[in-house]
Order: sequence, then C-alpha cells, then structure tokens
Amino acid sequence: DRGAFKVPMLRNVAETAPYMHDGTLATLEDVIRYYERGGDPNPWLDEKMKPLELTDQERQDLLAFLEALTGEVPAFTKRAPRLPPDVGDAP
Repeated sequence: DRGAFKVPMLRNVAETAPYMHDGTLATLEDVIRYYERGGDPNPWLDEKMKPLELTDQERQDLLAFLEALTGEVPAFTKRAPRLPPDVGDAP
C-alpha cells in the first residue's frame, strides 16, 4: 500500500482547499489541470493514470459540478451517533 491513501468524500469539496493528500494544489482548477496532464511522474503513479483530454466546456462543467456539491450539512450528521448499549449492560 505504499503511496496509497484514503480518498475523502466530495461533499463541500469547494470549501476544503488545499487539495491532494499533501495539500500541494491550492484550487479545484489546479486539481483538474493535474488530472488533465495525467498526474506528476513519481514511483507510485499508477500505470492506468492517463492524461485527460477535456474541452474547455468539459473543464467548466466539471468545476461547476464540484462546486454544486457545496451545501449546508444536515444537523443529524453533526451529532454523535447513538450507540447500542454494551453487551454487559443488557439485563
């Protein structure tokens, strides 16, 4: 798993800069350009990583989609989950 990391969810991604596991990309536009060029050469770059060939419209649409994932987080997701009682607590 060298070079592997957990991928975060996209909810409110427009508000979570900087991007990438090491914070090297400052904007979502930078992230799109990164993937358009197929990433940066490194020993752990997956061979399946290929440059994207996006049109200007596709690039704008992708950015608009990512920005559209921004919204108010529902209150029920902010509170601690209700856990079942410990087995030792059962009558």
